[in-house]
Amino acid sequence: MKTHNRNPLSLDFLSSKPRAAARVLQGMTAEQAAPYLETVPARLCAPILQAMETWPAARILDRLSTEQNAGVFTQLPYQTAAGLLRLQGEERRRRLLELLPGKLASSLRRSLAYREDTVGAWMDLSTPTFRPQLPSTECLALLQRSGQPSGRDLMIVDEQHRVVGMLPLDRLVANSREHHLLSALMDSPATTLPAEMSLAVASRLPAWHQHTRLPVRTARGNYLGTLDHATLQAAANRRQAPPEPVQSLAWVLGQSIVATLGGLMALFGPPGPGSSRRDG
Repeated sequence: MKTHNRNPLSLDFLSSKPRAAARVLQGMTAEQAAPYLETVPARLCAPILQAMETWPAARILDRLSTEQNAGVFTQLPYQTAAGLLRLQGEERRRRLLELLPGKLASSLRRSLAYREDTVGAWMDLSTPTFRPQLPSTECLALLQRSGQPSGRDLMIVDEQHRVVGMLPLDRLVANSREHHLLSALMDSPATTLPAEMSLAVASRLPAWHQHTRLPVRTARGNYLGTLDHATLQAAANRRQAPPEPVQSLAWVLGQSIVATLGGLMALFGPPGPGSSRRDG
């Protein structure tokens, strides 16, 4: 007697319909979704994770082994791998970079390294992003499930990981029952900060009058993270603070010698009034 496979996420479904599978998986919690991908080969797992919103995809990867993560990353387009890596915790990022092939690992490390006086050194890598084709109802559900603060504005990023707009959170909530696509609700174009921009230049941008958080991008326009105004101000103030004077070793030794000579002079100097000294 023939039996029917009632598993909605069978291996055949995952491999033949990665986009449909992605939508089903991102509608679950990470704890529910991860077991479906634990035994799936990396070459089949990668298209599913690529089709998902990056935040739920990253949270599912958290539940898989670092070795499986590394295998999936080698099957993904570079920008997708970089976007997912940035959403990993610092320790997990370090372990993954040790497992990835040398050329890919070196390129990813460079994408995370910026001079301390630039925007890139102070950006927040953990801000969720959403694609313009995502319905507002699904976006709000993902936000509620993630439990992550995202500020007053949501970052809208296309499949090539380029920033295409920003969406005020209150506008999303007000339109969440209308089933709008995010592309119809977002403000575009968004003011973006190049990661190499200096803190001084970034602090003078007029966009801070409208937004408390701005997206950070590469020179090619690919999304990296966000920078909020409070962090920018704290970083700029830290950079402008005068450094503590550093005394050289010669100065310290000189002061020590002066103090020692002063003590010796007080010990062997002429007696004060009222004192007596016997001459030999």
